[in-house]
Amino acid sequence: MLKKIFITSLILFTLVWCWEDSLWVSTGLKTTNTEDITIDLPSNWKIIKEKDDILPKVKNWKIELAVMSEKLINWFSNNILILSDDLSKTTTSKEFSMLNNIWAQSDYLDYTNLGSKEIKFADEDVSMLYIFEAKYNLDTPKLKFIQTAHICNMNKAYFLTLAIPTTVKDTTKYEYLLSTFKCK
Repeated sequence: MLKKIFITSLILFTLVWCWEDSLWVSTGLKTTNTEDITIDLPSNWKIIKEKDDILPKVKNWKIELAVMSEKLINWFSNNILILSDDLSKTTTSKEFSMLNNIWAQSDYLDYTNLGSKEIKFADEDVSMLYIFEAKYNLDTPKLKFIQTAHICNMNKAYFLTLAIPTTVKDTTKYEYLLSTFKCK
């Protein structure tokens, strides 16, 4: 019995590994706009509306944009969530991103840091980008997260989180998506 479970797990792992980029379909990118921001995303990703009842419940933040891949694999779809909040004091995108990463380390379960680097957005603002693996809670699988922050007009913070399977090793194209973010 244990051998069957191991073999089945190995097959599933192999299939997920082979499919790691099939959640990213090369149909090109399209610019997605809100009232205050723009970002380029794969054209086959769809915007999630509040009525879809799958958006997270966030305290003290506003969901500006939630977008997910149309393709589901193992009940998961690549997704991006952009939150915003009005700032009470002046800070930089880089400082805000660093603070959020410190909070992420305590808010997520099984946090594993995979690296960080500077990111330059389409509007030339510079911030920090963090890549880590973690779980939202005890019931969710471990995911790979790519997070950064951008301050617009010195008073509005945007927090960008992209979630992908842990099997994705090269995150370059996902990092590029976040770099296309800009304030209007």
